[in-house]
Amino acid sequence: MTAPDEPLVMQRSPRSRRPSAAVYRRRRLVVFSGLLAILALLGWSITVLAVPLPSSAATISQEPVVRGKLVAPVVPPFGMSAVVADDFGALGQAPTNEVVPIASMTKVITALMVLKAHPLAVNEPGPTITFGQADVDQIAEVLAQNGRYSEVSVGDSTSQRDALYALLLNSSNNIAGSLAIWAYGSMDTFLAETKAWLAEQGLNDTVVADASGLNPATRSSSADLIAIGKLALADPALAAIVKTRSIELPLFGELVNGNTLIGTAGITGIKTGTTDEAGSCLLYSATFSVARESITLIGVTTGAALQVELQPAVAAYVTSLESGFHETVLADPSQAVASVTTLWNTTSNIVPKKAVTAVTWSDTPVGVEVRLGDIRSGGAGTKVGTITFDTPRGEQVVDLVLETDLTDPGPFWRFSHVAQLFG
Repeated sequence: MTAPDEPLVMQRSPRSRRPSAAVYRRRRLVVFSGLLAILALLGWSITVLAVPLPSSAATISQEPVVRGKLVAPVVPPFGMSAVVADDFGALGQAPTNEVVPIASMTKVITALMVLKAHPLAVNEPGPTITFGQADVDQIAEVLAQNGRYSEVSVGDSTSQRDALYALLLNSSNNIAGSLAIWAYGSMDTFLAETKAWLAEQGLNDTVVADASGLNPATRSSSADLIAIGKLALADPALAAIVKTRSIELPLFGELVNGNTLIGTAGITGIKTGTTDEAGSCLLYSATFSVARESITLIGVTTGAALQVELQPAVAAYVTSLESGFHETVLADPSQAVASVTTLWNTTSNIVPKKAVTAVTWSDTPVGVEVRLGDIRSGGAGTKVGTITFDTPRGEQVVDLVLETDLTDPGPFWRFSHVAQLFG
């Protein structure tokens, strides 16, 4: 018997079903979260690779001062001595305010006052001065004090410039009085005007009681005398006169400078002086070159027994002072000013970019200031700071650079030292 046919079951392919909205949201969340994670990781990596490296600690090795070689000047063994050099200040013994008689160094003040009333250009003769009986009478007064003089007669005449030569080279005391009265009308007016001028110049230690310095009441200090010497050298006409060794003049004949040191040890002036009260004195100037730089010094020495004792001592003093000037190396690219070590153990010296020298005297210190910026990385020669030297003739500033490369430590160090990068 035949089995009945089984019912035919039709299998239908499952109808394709779309995911629900919730499924879509979950899938998008997963995709976007993954993408954001990847972007965040990429951003963080870029930041780690790009963030500036931390500053590195530098150790400064440069001394706070630079000193030259100590020199002991050969100071004259008598009286009072002081010397000042332009820009360098006092050398050896400093000027003092001790007031002493100044003898014929007074005539420098007289010359300055005459030139104040009647200025002269270099080599200009100036007005004519005619001598009268009062001028002749002064010779007897000078002789009574055993002073130097220049012979004049009634009616003689000379130029202002030649009279200044007689005043300063021959140290003629009668010409000092004649010039003072010629320039100001009377000795009293001359003294009053000189007193006012001294006050204007701040020369408070100086008292002028006469035009020649024969009067021991005419007094000054070494500090004031050096200032007066500077004023004399600042007047071109006067500076030319005081450095003259000798000259032949129509009225006065040959005049020989009492300062026999002119032309010796660089000495260029200025004025001798000798009285019983002051002793033998010298207000002097000297000029010489060191490392192509010109240096002028002005000094004063008082209280020697004789000029023949004084002047060799001053020459030795000036020579010893000159030997104390030297060219001092301030910065040398081969000498490290500092060193720097990075956190990733790379080291470089910090050196001056160029060599610098300056003229210094003895062991007078030159101040040094080192300034360093943030040092992170860079190639050799990268500027990382400056070094400033306070020299007698002004500041000198030199760039400081890396001597060798401070390279970037690379990704591995950066990713393994994140805390230090962002600390």
